[in-house]
Amino acid sequence: MAVRSRVHQVFRVPRVLLPVIHPIGHAEAISAVDVCVAAGVRGVFLIDQGMRVEEVLALAVEVHARHPGLWVGLNLLALDPVEALRGALERCAGRLDGLWSDDAHVHEGSREQPRAQAFVDARRELDWDGLYFGGVAFKYRRPVPDEQLAEAARVAAGYMDVVCTSGAGTGIAAHRDKLARMRQGLAGRDGAALALASGVTLDNVADYLDFTDAFLVGTGIEREFGVLDPDRVARLQARIDAG
Repeated sequence: MAVRSRVHQVFRVPRVLLPVIHPIGHAEAISAVDVCVAAGVRGVFLIDQGMRVEEVLALAVEVHARHPGLWVGLNLLALDPVEALRGALERCAGRLDGLWSDDAHVHEGSREQPRAQAFVDARRELDWDGLYFGGVAFKYRRPVPDEQLAEAARVAAGYMDVVCTSGAGTGIAAHRDKLARMRQGLAGRDGAALALASGVTLDNVADYLDFTDAFLVGTGIEREFGVLDPDRVARLQARIDAG
């Protein structure tokens, strides 16, 4: 019997919505988190777009105190994945539920993956058991040919908990075929999970439900940059839960 995906193991549901909060200010960020909690969202990602890294780390500590049961992940764009892991664990009192990097430094055509392995080594050294979302075939990064997407996902699964991909740019939906190919590459990999991190809306989420374990959504649930729309969050949460 196949092992449930790491997403399913952690969140106790087969698919999860993880809103991406752009902290344009302290009050706006806290309000966005509160909107998510009111909608029954199980976790959020805080990203350093709007705040400096140090401010985002302090915000994560505050969110943990305000909502102890909420899963909180970080995307620290300014830092390499290993630097982000070490810094977050140090500044967040040892609690880091999840880490997302736009580039996991995996190359489907290489036998050695030194930068990806460096993260594996660091998490082992630090005894970190959170969820690592590693960017593969991700927007604004090295493109991966369509015929290599399955292999890219297969290779990446050995270095991260959740293989995370996207459309061509912020707010741009991914082709359904891209997700299908990457899911094919994860077949037979116990615990492997796939996340989508751009262009997801209430109108198109059904196209991805068969392939995707985690939906990292920012633009599709915002009224404006950094300000979430409570109705969009609640409706998207309900749609993903319904499967």
